[in-house]
Amino acid sequence: MRLTSGQSPDNGRSSIRGAALVAILWVIAILSIAVFSATQFLFVGVESESNADAIFRAETLAERGIALAAHPQIERGDPVLVQILNERESFEARISSEGDRLNLNTLLANHERDRIVLEELFYQWGMRRDEAVDLVDNLVDWVDEDDLPTSIGAERGYYLSVDRPNHPFNRAFVYLEEALLVKDFATLTRLNPDWMDSFTLLSQGPLDLNEAPPELVSVACQCSFEAARLFVQTRNGLDGLVGTEDDLRFQEIEEAMALLGLPGDGSDSVLGRVSISDSVQRLISVGRYGTVSVESSVTLTAKNESGKILQWGTRRIE
Repeated sequence: MRLTSGQSPDNGRSSIRGAALVAILWVIAILSIAVFSATQFLFVGVESESNADAIFRAETLAERGIALAAHPQIERGDPVLVQILNERESFEARISSEGDRLNLNTLLANHERDRIVLEELFYQWGMRRDEAVDLVDNLVDWVDEDDLPTSIGAERGYYLSVDRPNHPFNRAFVYLEEALLVKDFATLTRLNPDWMDSFTLLSQGPLDLNEAPPELVSVACQCSFEAARLFVQTRNGLDGLVGTEDDLRFQEIEEAMALLGLPGDGSDSVLGRVSISDSVQRLISVGRYGTVSVESSVTLTAKNESGKILQWGTRRIE
């Protein structure tokens, strides 16, 4: 081979060695990336498997609490419902009345008497008075059997105009989520995204004054929120928690009316929408495994062999 001016055999060999070194470095870099990626995938896989195991264990603990709460001999506030098994595992179960929420179907079925309850609640959540009235009209029209609008309500004609020919259903709600289909209901959900926590479709109907929160006691009994707050504070006992051993549980509706500062016989409208018990119960249990918490809830008609499960749900608590 003939060398050009200024080029020596050593320079040529150095260039070749340099090119080979660069190629080796590239191979090492590629292999390093591959090994790193594989390690990361393995880490994610292990972490995911570990997280799934923690969720499963938390679900199992929650279900253990449900099983105890469902036993006929276990009553509200029983210490056995709260157990710390070790530093990582625990569960806490509670027995409550499904009547601690407003039954939406019952209120709408008796709307001539009870619509004031919904109107006042929606107003407290931030709706204007006229908006609350209109929304109750829309709800009534959704569940009634005719196609005649209630005052400024919305019947089939309105839903046809917005290309929803299959609405309204003209029957009672089967699921609370169906209310989201009702005209103007989106306004309420923006004001209170947790609106479903105040309603049920599974109770006997009347609001259970032994367990309902002050907000719902106030609208159902048409009394001030402060009166309802003091009522619940006294009812829940020193620990301030509903469903514990120190609760004051009313045996007669007149006792509850007296504590609320209302006439003992009450008005027919108020007495028609409240009670001091509900045969439908809701069992709630939270299982914890490490930092993972899972809540299970069961609604059933009775805690015995003739009982019937109406609803069962599980969710992870973030």
